[in-house]
Amino acid sequence: MDESVLRNLLAALETIYNATSTNEARQQAQEYCEGLKRDASAPLYGYYLAHKDNQQPDVVRHFGLGLIENVVRYRWSDGTLTPETKAQIRDNVMSLAAEGSKPLLTEQSFIKEKVARLFVEVAKREWPGVWENMDAFLRQLFFKDETGREMALLILRSLCEDVFVYDDAVAGLRKKDLRAGLLVIMSSEGVLKEHYPDGVKGHRDEVTLMLGESGNDGWIARLAVLLQELLPRCQSETRAPADEKIAIAALKTFSSGLDWVIVSSVSSAPVVPFVCQSLLSPSEKIRLAGAECYDVLSCRNLSDAEREKIIWPLLEEGGVDIISRAYLAYATQILQGEAYKFIQKTVQATVNLGEQQLCAKRSAYVPKELSKFLQLLYSMASHPSMLISSIVSFFWATLLRHETFSKDPTVHSFIPPLLELYSKHLARDFKIRWETDLVYRHFASIDFDSVTEFRGYAEKTFARAVDVIHRGVPVVPLDAFIWVGNKVTQALQTEFPQATDVRETSQYHQFDGTLTLMEITISSLKDLIADSSHAQAGQVLDAVNSLLGILIEYDNKCLPAVERCVATFSAFTDLFKLNSTLLFRSLDKLFKTVEHPMSDLTMRDARQLRLRAATTLAKIGKAIPNTLYPIYGQIEIAIQGLIQRNAITHGEKRTLQLFLLVIGFNSNMPLDRKTIFENIVQPVVLDLHSPDVQEALSDPKKFMAFIGVSELSNASITTPLPEQIDALKRIITQRRCKLSGAIESLHAFMKETIDVNDDQRLMLWTSRIDSILPGLFSTIRCLSAICDERLWADFSPDVSRALSLSAEEKEMMVTGKAPSAAAGSAPTGTVARLIFDLKNWLSSLRDQSYRVLAQISQLGPAFYSISSLQTILEQSLFGHVDYLTDRQLRLLINHAIQPLVLNCPESSMDSVLSHLLTVLFPYLDQRLLKDWKLASDEGLVMDEKDDPEELDITDGIVREVMLRDLTFYIAGFIFSILDYAKKAPVNAVTAQNQGAVGAAGHKEIAPLALFILSRDTIVQSIIPLMCHIMTFKDTKSCLRSTEAALCVLTVLVQNYPGSKNIIGSFSTTVLQSAMEALHDPYHQEGHDKLIRLITEVYVEVRAFDEAPKLVFQQTLGADTQRLEAFERDLSAATNKTEKHALVRNFLQGIIGVSKGHVVARTLVSLSLLSVSNTVLGS
Repeated sequence: MDESVLRNLLAALETIYNATSTNEARQQAQEYCEGLKRDASAPLYGYYLAHKDNQQPDVVRHFGLGLIENVVRYRWSDGTLTPETKAQIRDNVMSLAAEGSKPLLTEQSFIKEKVARLFVEVAKREWPGVWENMDAFLRQLFFKDETGREMALLILRSLCEDVFVYDDAVAGLRKKDLRAGLLVIMSSEGVLKEHYPDGVKGHRDEVTLMLGESGNDGWIARLAVLLQELLPRCQSETRAPADEKIAIAALKTFSSGLDWVIVSSVSSAPVVPFVCQSLLSPSEKIRLAGAECYDVLSCRNLSDAEREKIIWPLLEEGGVDIISRAYLAYATQILQGEAYKFIQKTVQATVNLGEQQLCAKRSAYVPKELSKFLQLLYSMASHPSMLISSIVSFFWATLLRHETFSKDPTVHSFIPPLLELYSKHLARDFKIRWETDLVYRHFASIDFDSVTEFRGYAEKTFARAVDVIHRGVPVVPLDAFIWVGNKVTQALQTEFPQATDVRETSQYHQFDGTLTLMEITISSLKDLIADSSHAQAGQVLDAVNSLLGILIEYDNKCLPAVERCVATFSAFTDLFKLNSTLLFRSLDKLFKTVEHPMSDLTMRDARQLRLRAATTLAKIGKAIPNTLYPIYGQIEIAIQGLIQRNAITHGEKRTLQLFLLVIGFNSNMPLDRKTIFENIVQPVVLDLHSPDVQEALSDPKKFMAFIGVSELSNASITTPLPEQIDALKRIITQRRCKLSGAIESLHAFMKETIDVNDDQRLMLWTSRIDSILPGLFSTIRCLSAICDERLWADFSPDVSRALSLSAEEKEMMVTGKAPSAAAGSAPTGTVARLIFDLKNWLSSLRDQSYRVLAQISQLGPAFYSISSLQTILEQSLFGHVDYLTDRQLRLLINHAIQPLVLNCPESSMDSVLSHLLTVLFPYLDQRLLKDWKLASDEGLVMDEKDDPEELDITDGIVREVMLRDLTFYIAGFIFSILDYAKKAPVNAVTAQNQGAVGAAGHKEIAPLALFILSRDTIVQSIIPLMCHIMTFKDTKSCLRSTEAALCVLTVLVQNYPGSKNIIGSFSTTVLQSAMEALHDPYHQEGHDKLIRLITEVYVEVRAFDEAPKLVFQQTLGADTQRLEAFERDLSAATNKTEKHALVRNFLQGIIGVSKGHVVARTLVSLSLLSVSNTVLGS
């Protein structure tokens, strides 16, 4: 070891960690240190720096360990190290583990963990095999002293995690040997003889020796003895810190092995009792480590015989009492930190114990203490944390559908309290509780990183509560419905406050939740009501009849409450089949509600009430068309009467016509479906063909005049009287409704009646394609054309705001929250309000037009065989696409283009899609490149972890949100059209034709994906777009693009040699883009998927092409010697698992540290400790 090199190294480290060093000096010092890593003597310098006896500062010791680790990880297998050098490194690592660390309580954690990791890196390469005495060394270290004991446990835990838990590349290369070795050293000699009486594992060519060392107790038994000694000593508040640290290390080592060690090892040592005992420790850290062991044990995949050894004793021999004591001791406290993590982990473990062990499939075991166990889980479900309560709901849903427990009387006794408990989650009052319940808010603020995440999880909690209730009610049907009926009756007596928006009050939330409970209950009893042989069917039916009668008679001055009540009628459709009296009363109530009078004070609520009644009629019509068809004539007369009296609005008329249409379309009774269809659809089509609409759609400027832009512009620069504004509104609205009413009606009708599996019904719509498409395409063209700001130059600035986003719309885009009822709207009766209405009308018409086109695409060949369709689509959809905002372009892709492409029949792909996609993909690519460059130049301000609700709503933020949304939807579009869908059945012919692709990997390629990837011009345009998205600073889009690339890879490899011309260039582009994304810290969360993509591409394509090797050599600058050695190993590998491990391992060596080392590196890089002058002299 050269003393001058060592002195220079110490000086360089002082420069790096000295906060006063200049950037230039620090850079030179870093270059020197990096260069030293390649020095043949680097392990010697590392050993000297790391050993405690040389008294270096901790950051220097950590660097020394890194010098050794660099050699072990990146040079161990490249042929540059002799066996003697490897032996010396191994001996030095053992020395550092045994003697190189400071005493247990004074050594820094990151040093101990680094030494343990270094030891494991050597072990993964040398043991078992070359390093035969490793376990003996660990045992010696374990019994040496408390410092050695902790180090041995750290090493063992880390080795177990790398081999069994993490997807470690090096461990993957020797997985069979390493797993067998660990199974042997963790088990006693007796357990191994019992489990492997012949001393071998496997059969034929896969035999592995499973012989333990004579007299070896195994690490499981050793750890059990250790805990038996330590846990009682740790029960005192004055416990020794060393005892606590070692106990924690022992429990964490247990948790790394309990999922895979031989079950007899666990049952023969008192492991489970010690785990339970640890849950009662006064030490938070011991409790948490014990809870982790409890969870791993609960999650383990076990046979019935294995459960009998280690799980059933836990439930039968006092384990439930201990777990209950441990949980209840802290459950009522307002906790945080590790104390709360313990509660969370204990709950999760108990749920897993119930779900995966107690409720295992075909298990008929019922524990004697089932009631205690269920009471514990009920207590957990009652915890004020929404997260915890929601987690427990998984168990109850599983229990109630289990073949054994769904019939158990003990389980039945818990259903009433469960219904009471989970019905509270149906109120959706989480926002109010957040504001008023301090305990609820305390836990929510810990459980969730943002308000947005909290809201999203609240919706999931609602869905899980629905599941529990839906499964619980049929078990005790009559009692449950009587209870629900009483709650509904009480809710109908609610007095609602005179609030601006009563829907946001706690009273309304509770009212809504109760009616939701009723709807879930009726839905869950549907089969029972129809089963006349069920003992309680008649009583339940009578109770349902009675409750519906009460709902029909319900009346209240609070119109939102009435609206919510009439909406429940659609839940009774199965009852209507049995009771025509209640059906007629319900229809009468709904028709009267459609005519509910509107006044200025209740205009908004009355309008919503009327529309809700009409929508409920349509739902009923779709659900029971055969029941309603005999009175179809009466229904039609009633609706025509409303229309003729002008008693309903355009929207209500459309919904009531839909009511008629769904009865006619869905009834299987003898009827003239075509007449019904023509009577309803023909007038709508005629509106689209009216002369004034046709004239308006002939030119963008005429379209603007038709929708009232000129009139609004004039009005905005004058001061019209209120009556003049009202008159202008009526005139403009009447004109617009002719066009928008037709488009909206077509969408509503098509959405409910187009059935791709019914040719007769499809024919009714296909006969109308020619009369619908011209007006539809003209509407889309005009909507895109008027986005050109130049067309608005002659109008007032106020009216041109119809093109821009309001402050409320911007907030909605950024936060995802819908604006309040009055958001963005100017006062009623003003010109500003009319301009705001124009903005909304244009947005709605655009959305509806795209959706109608998407519906038409489901008509198949009748649509796609239209002459010159490709040209028509390009002119209509892309003619003015440059004028569209990112938001509008996203809608175009998502609502129109994606369904157009996905629904295209195979026979029409060439004629319709070839040129369309060749135009589309380059345009999207260039637009995204331009927009992302602009956003980057302006400075990206959003982070993936930002809570949208906490961002400032600036124009820059809004543009960035729109760009990210557009990018993500384009990535999703690409993925959807390339997804190969499913695995194909493999036969002898299939397997023979696969070439390099194994039979297990064969996929059935969707015709669309096959078409796209077999057309060079399309491939050359879609691959650059996909790969550019991978590099943009948006992780969601990057990962979706990565998934698309994997789809492409599957198709290209499976169709080789047909893909010979493009597979090389594809792999080059994808690897370069994936590597660029991998080096970008922004995509750190996506590293695993990016590494998977790189690995898959290299392994699959390298068999056919040199391109992957050239990328690794040129782009990454890997040295030739290492690359050639890697290539030789890859060629020698016999299976894909081994090849993948080789690529990941090699990749790890050329892109930087692995994921497991990031924490340690961060700790050191953040340290600004300077190296003292005494260090240089040492």
